[in-house]
Amino acid sequence: MPRLPRSILVPVDFGGPSAHAVAIAGALAERCGASLLLLHAGVPGDVVGTDDVRRFGRQHTTVAFTSLVDERPPVDAILRHGARCDLTVMGTHGRHGLSRVWLGSVAEGVLCATSQPLLIVRATSGSARPEVSFMRVLVSASSQLTGAATNAYARMIASAFNGQTFDERHSPIETALERTGATLLAVATPRVRDRTWLSNIGQPIVRYCDRPILFVQEEREDRLRVPVERGVEPAGAAQPLPVVRSRS
Repeated sequence: MPRLPRSILVPVDFGGPSAHAVAIAGALAERCGASLLLLHAGVPGDVVGTDDVRRFGRQHTTVAFTSLVDERPPVDAILRHGARCDLTVMGTHGRHGLSRVWLGSVAEGVLCATSQPLLIVRATSGSARPEVSFMRVLVSASSQLTGAATNAYARMIASAFNGQTFDERHSPIETALERTGATLLAVATPRVRDRTWLSNIGQPIVRYCDRPILFVQEEREDRLRVPVERGVEPAGAAQPLPVVRSRS
């Protein structure tokens, strides 16, 4: 059974996306009564202390948090501390290239390996309150997954903000986002997220979706069972999850 997060991890690199991640995680921690941990992972030649992390955090949230610097490689540090938390919130620059610290391999490594929910956000130039991100949550799943756990988790998160969820599992993401005006996209993920899944689903969604993206691992990976006529492949049976294109 899904539950509201009681502990939230935010890896920070002191950039705009990290600032937005701290703000969103702080809003969620306040609503859920969750603890908040801000982590700066090791970067060669980087001289950063917990005081630096603390100052950065105080600029972007009023919620109490713990600050930590870990000298392990970023993926290892995030996965190690993320395994002890119920949710990880990370920032990304999306299609303009991942954050200067994460350099793609870190974000991909976390997305591929974590078993906990992962919320990825971009920097924002608007003045919208971070709570707005949870007001209209769209649930999506590829044709190979039922998306039941993702739908339940999304409903629970949205309800903490008196928000709405839109069950659009197995629908094209682009049209669903436009139709619902969703402020957050929740995506079902399989237990095993290999390079094929990453290149067909994970990377395109992170690259092109301009909303925060919540990846939730399915507790069960029951495939949809669609009656198949002889010689006819069920629609979408081996298709990647449709992704939204960047709006110019």
